[in-house]
Amino acid sequence: MSPGVLLPPSETLVEGDLLSLDGDTASQASPDASSSEVNDDADTDKEDDNGGDGAKIFEVNAPPKPRNISEKKRADNANFDIWLEENQQNLSKGTGKLILDEERSANWLMREFENKKIITSPRDYQLELFERAKTQNTIAVLDTGSGKTLIAALLLRWTIQNELENRSQGQPKRIAFFLVDKVALVFQQHAVLTCNLDYSVAKFCGQMIDRSSAEFWETTFQENMAIVCTSEILYQCLHHSYIRMDQINLLIFDECHHTKKNHPYARIIKDFYIQNEENEARPRILGMTASPVDAQVDPRIAAAELEGLLHSQIATVSDPTIIQHTISAPKEEIILEYDRRPREWPTPLHQSIKALVGKHDHFTKAFVFTSQATAELGPWCADRYWQLFFKQEDIAKLETQAERSLLRQGAFSQLMGLDRNRVREAHELVKNHEFEQPVLDIRLFSSKVIELWKALHDQFSSQDLMRRCIVFVKQRNTANMLVDLLKQPELKIPGLEPGILIGGGKNDSSWENSKTSYRDQVLTIIKFKKGELNCIFATSVAEEGLDIPDCNIIIRFDLYDTLIQYIQSRGRARQDKSTYIHMVERGNYEQVQKMQQLKQSEEGLRKFCEAMPDTRKLTGNNFKMDYFLRKEKGQRQYTVPETGAKLNYKQSLICLANFVSSLPHPAETNLTPEYTVNTTEGGFQCEVILPAASPIRSAIGRVHGSKAVAKCSAAFEMCLRLVQGNYLDAHLRPTFTKQLPAMRNARLAISSKKKEEYGMRMKPEVWSALGEPTELFVMALTLASPEALYKSSLPLLLLTRQRVPQVASFPIYFGKSRSSVVKFVLAGEPIQVDEAKLTSLTAFTLSIFRDVFSKEYEATFSELPYFLAPTSKGHSFDFSSVASNELIDWDTVKYVQENSIVAYNFDEPDEFFENKYVWDHWDGARKFFTRGRRHDMKPTDPVPEGIVAPNHRAWRTTCDTHDILNYSNSLWSKSRANFRSRGDQAVVEAELLSVQRNLLDDNLKDEDLEPKPCFLVLEPLTISPLPVQVVAMAYNFPAIIHRVDSNLVALDACNMLGLTIRPDLALEAFTKDSDNTDEHDVEQINFQRGMGNNYERLEFLGDAFLKMATTIAIYTLIPDKDEFEYHVERMVMICNRNLFNNALEAKLEEYIRSMAFNRRTWYPEGLTLKRGKRKEIKKKHVLADKSIADVCEAIIGAAYLTAQEDGNFDMAIQAVTRMVNDKNHRMQTWSDYYAAYKKPVWQTMPTNSVQEDMAEKFHKRMGYRFQYPRLLRSAFQHPTYPTSWEKLPSYQRLEFLGDALLDMACIDYLFRRFPGADPQWLTEHKMAMVSNQFLGCLAVYIGFHRSLQHNSPPVQSEIASYVTEIEEALAVAKATAVEEGKPESDFARNFWVDCSRPPKCLPDTVEAYVGAIFVDSSYDYQTVQDFFDKHVKFWFEDMRLYDTFANKHPVTFLGHEMQHRFQCLEWRLLTREITVDDDEEAGMMGEKQVVCAVRVHGQTLAHSVSQSARYAKIGAAKKALRELKGMEQEEFRKRVGCDCAFKAEGKGKEKEGEVDNAEGEKGEEVEIEMHGSAI
Repeated sequence: MSPGVLLPPSETLVEGDLLSLDGDTASQASPDASSSEVNDDADTDKEDDNGGDGAKIFEVNAPPKPRNISEKKRADNANFDIWLEENQQNLSKGTGKLILDEERSANWLMREFENKKIITSPRDYQLELFERAKTQNTIAVLDTGSGKTLIAALLLRWTIQNELENRSQGQPKRIAFFLVDKVALVFQQHAVLTCNLDYSVAKFCGQMIDRSSAEFWETTFQENMAIVCTSEILYQCLHHSYIRMDQINLLIFDECHHTKKNHPYARIIKDFYIQNEENEARPRILGMTASPVDAQVDPRIAAAELEGLLHSQIATVSDPTIIQHTISAPKEEIILEYDRRPREWPTPLHQSIKALVGKHDHFTKAFVFTSQATAELGPWCADRYWQLFFKQEDIAKLETQAERSLLRQGAFSQLMGLDRNRVREAHELVKNHEFEQPVLDIRLFSSKVIELWKALHDQFSSQDLMRRCIVFVKQRNTANMLVDLLKQPELKIPGLEPGILIGGGKNDSSWENSKTSYRDQVLTIIKFKKGELNCIFATSVAEEGLDIPDCNIIIRFDLYDTLIQYIQSRGRARQDKSTYIHMVERGNYEQVQKMQQLKQSEEGLRKFCEAMPDTRKLTGNNFKMDYFLRKEKGQRQYTVPETGAKLNYKQSLICLANFVSSLPHPAETNLTPEYTVNTTEGGFQCEVILPAASPIRSAIGRVHGSKAVAKCSAAFEMCLRLVQGNYLDAHLRPTFTKQLPAMRNARLAISSKKKEEYGMRMKPEVWSALGEPTELFVMALTLASPEALYKSSLPLLLLTRQRVPQVASFPIYFGKSRSSVVKFVLAGEPIQVDEAKLTSLTAFTLSIFRDVFSKEYEATFSELPYFLAPTSKGHSFDFSSVASNELIDWDTVKYVQENSIVAYNFDEPDEFFENKYVWDHWDGARKFFTRGRRHDMKPTDPVPEGIVAPNHRAWRTTCDTHDILNYSNSLWSKSRANFRSRGDQAVVEAELLSVQRNLLDDNLKDEDLEPKPCFLVLEPLTISPLPVQVVAMAYNFPAIIHRVDSNLVALDACNMLGLTIRPDLALEAFTKDSDNTDEHDVEQINFQRGMGNNYERLEFLGDAFLKMATTIAIYTLIPDKDEFEYHVERMVMICNRNLFNNALEAKLEEYIRSMAFNRRTWYPEGLTLKRGKRKEIKKKHVLADKSIADVCEAIIGAAYLTAQEDGNFDMAIQAVTRMVNDKNHRMQTWSDYYAAYKKPVWQTMPTNSVQEDMAEKFHKRMGYRFQYPRLLRSAFQHPTYPTSWEKLPSYQRLEFLGDALLDMACIDYLFRRFPGADPQWLTEHKMAMVSNQFLGCLAVYIGFHRSLQHNSPPVQSEIASYVTEIEEALAVAKATAVEEGKPESDFARNFWVDCSRPPKCLPDTVEAYVGAIFVDSSYDYQTVQDFFDKHVKFWFEDMRLYDTFANKHPVTFLGHEMQHRFQCLEWRLLTREITVDDDEEAGMMGEKQVVCAVRVHGQTLAHSVSQSARYAKIGAAKKALRELKGMEQEEFRKRVGCDCAFKAEGKGKEKEGEVDNAEGEKGEEVEIEMHGSAI
């Protein structure tokens, strides 16, 4: 995925786009978070130009073109961003389990809920405040539900109308911003505004936009009059100067009491608003809040500070009685007292559970809550909590979480099993606990709960259907327990329908599935509005933000803490005659005092707000901005002169992090600046050091009193230097184009799902040569096992104008356990032909088409692409040993030419009736071989039992008698009436031939292909002159010629490419036999039977050689780039996009074989059909882009195997050159590589004694003597080892080369040793051979770790730890072998599989060594093969040891589970960067982590937070696997709403046309694409 999903205003999310929203809304997600996507191929645009020498050049660093992102992906990304924000607190701290969100659209629900027109009916007090807001900056302080949004809408409409007038007078365009604090409010307020304003209003939050594009923002500003967005979005736009403050005409701050400290509201004012000193250029400000105070402070001071910071005056209605009348404030406020809360005590169940699992961190908060619940709610609720906590379906998860808790505490592994058992014991303890029936007894419930129940009972005793109640509590668990209590049958209150309105919370503080999502919140509110629920138990989430319908009962079960909580919760009681109940502990002075203080504060605040400028001097004006910026004194700012983009201390951290992430780096590396803080006189001073790829490496900041500010200072200094060096542009964005995405699928990959229709070659070029020939070439079609055929046969001769290339032999199948290989024997010399011979051969060929296949063509010899001829030679005859002319049975040819049919006179001798081929002129499906005459039968005899009934209509409908005469006559009733049969003619015993089938398909199932006995009279039938032995072989001709055509088309493609590939490999490379050929262990969709081997194995092999060949070329031709740049250069060449584009240029897609044998398509083209139905054939097939690219790699694989027969790689190298078409690979032979290699100076410099000694030791140990010892030394030089010490580069370039060489050796070994293994098996087992895990083990086994040169204590520590582990594991493996009676050397070769992952430098040294011996030996690949044979091969002689290795990788295994076990296709892994905000200092530092979520059908199944995307994905996959463990497919489908399996079944079903037995008279239109929609 690109860093952001760009949503222009014309494509804002609509119904169904936003899937669901989860959990509590927390702080705004970082707007600069990057994004990536797994298991998600993207369609990309063509990104190539013609290079200098005709090669394709991919501009890796060019700005990416707009991507065509599907609405589903866009919606899922937007939904993921909302989910991220709502769980920001959990994510940034890395704790808790995230909440599942659901697939349904919360966006739609919100629009439906907020679809009221409000702007048409303003109240007087709203108009009063609106009029004031028109003339001055205003903070509207109104109670919840009093219509603050309507005032904003009025002001926004007025501002837009003025803006339109100003624009008409030529003034610059300006735009309004409606800022909110939470993502959820973006959708809520946007829904209200779009319903009430007839102007374009856009909405943005999180990753819904591409913040790096000034052009995008310019377009957005031009196309919209207003934008609803989170405050962080605007702050970033101002920071990068995508918009200036003077371009904004109105700023609306929703819930503006958040404007303080470093909140984005405050930063917008501090960093940008006040910097614009011209008041006329400043936008109008409207703040909205129920109370300017959200903390326990003096409300007058807080209100005055808010006024000062927002440069506004607080205003409320002049007559409070007006608004009270309008919104129906509570008629009465009741204080409901309950008995003093007893001390907390543990119940016996609590104590028993704690004895078992009390030391586990995972249970800590549960124990804290239940301890409190005994006093707060009562012992019954405390124990009931454990019953909900230990649900059967969650027990396995609890065991796993407990185990993880122990690991965090450093517990020993041998205790794990014991502690898992204790979790299960705790579950059994709760399961067997006897719970008392819940009754209102002080023994079971607290006085507080009892009083609540009584109050609810009193309030709902009447049958008032409009009664609505909210009970406010502090904790989610409290809400859950109270709702659970009221659902108990014993305590259920008639007429009361309870519900929960809470936030997401954390997993370790409640039982599973007890959380709620934003979508759930909206649904709850809608149900509350409709009356499906009438009593909601809510946390603070119901106080602010969400638009909740009016209530007539508000109960504060847990008393409020701040003034705004009191005001906002009281504001929910807006129905007439509503009641507000304060639940207060009897005798609790602190609670009474709090109530009194808040009422006094409210009164003081009300008087403050009501005071007008003429009666008081606004205190807000006394607060100068210096007061608010006092903590930032000494922190500098920089403004880019060209654009006005601003850089301050806080933003410099983010700016620098963005720059570092743009530097070239490998995919699995997360680059970050390194800060070193030193104590100095006056405070702290920090130095920032950037990675080696940065053009500027370090900068030192000024001295400051805190470490956090000192770090910011260093970052600020570095950013200034980067700006001066033009490494940051005028918008403070990196000028280094981020190279990493260039290597990702989103840029260079192509989609396996994107399909296009292409032309398909049906016939090879050889058949296009027509006209009158003077000579013909003979190819005999023979059977290796002619006895397998049901009838004696003779070979058939295929005569062609050109010599046909040798084609590959292949089997055909005649029945169960009966098959034969078809062989093709080319005769030595062509035969000379004249017009007479050509005419005879034409007649014979057309007779076969007419008599055998019921197709009567009108054609001359000039029009036939080939000819068929009989021979008297047997199948085992050596057809290449005699003259071609002698091979043809000319007598038979002449006889067939002179006799189109065999005459029947009714008086023929018995011999006449033997071995004749007879066919029904009226029914092409009826063809017979005669056995002989039956004197004991006559035509009028009934057909004997057991004879297969004919299929003609007369037999079924009009025949009076089913006799032999009627059996033989298939004429319809009218024609039959005119036909007179002789009753004395002979009855012939015959064999009814089976209907033709695909003889290339070995899947016979229960088909009975044996000829069926029958009895005939010959009068209504046609006796063919063709000999039976010729016909028996001719019946195989359709399948044979279809395969010949396919093979010749594939060879045509090879010839076009200049490659002489072995025929069978050529055909295999071009064969695509299903829509999902590349998916294994699943049912093949639209599978084309009988096509032979598909390209997958060759593609697997070709991919490896392509990687090796291009790697050698890049290493050879580009010696001055680093490893990462090598990866980019290689990816540009070998990426599927490049292969696909080059294939299209060569029109390779036309040659791909994607259609199985079809009985309508094998006939020659261009002939006039006189009899027999055949409609036009659509010569098209549908292919996916990736399929075409895969064929390119398969061609390379076929060329590799062909070249290996000659002992070289030359043809494969030519194939690579042709396929990549790149200036960096013009080689034609293997020797061209080394010929282009120029030895670097460092390689040939004189060696020192250390280098020579190392070379000598390696010669003794490894058997190879280095010509250039400095190459060997370089192969073991770690990047941390200073280059200047020995004037040698690190091993990275050699490692890049050796990696590809070793890959090739491993893949070649697997390919040849397991010829029947499918590509998935090969890939999974290759992973073991080339994994870092194995290569690290190998490095230790052969002692490479001792030779590694580095300058890093952490590296040394990691190596020492790993070597110890490997050596111990090897010792155990050897000891085990001895115990089993085997020699020590016969240890289990896979002992390393369960060891830790090695430090990457160890496998790197193995690959670097392989690269070094290759270069040192003048590019002799045999040295690589020798290394493999001696040091690698013996580990993998028994590949069964590694059958599960690939599946051990969590991401791979998760993909396997989703695809095969659950048959789900709609899942992906999404990643984002987030900012750590554990404390203010860390938040200021902008420290980043990566969160990865497993998304399934729009839901977040699991997540993980880590320092890098790689480990975040692994962690998320592991968690997802635990979630799915033991889950049945049906449960999975219900949980995530998955119907992929059903869709696949629908798509996988092939269309079944009419089953037609007649080749001649009946037929149907053939649509080739039905069989060729290959992906």
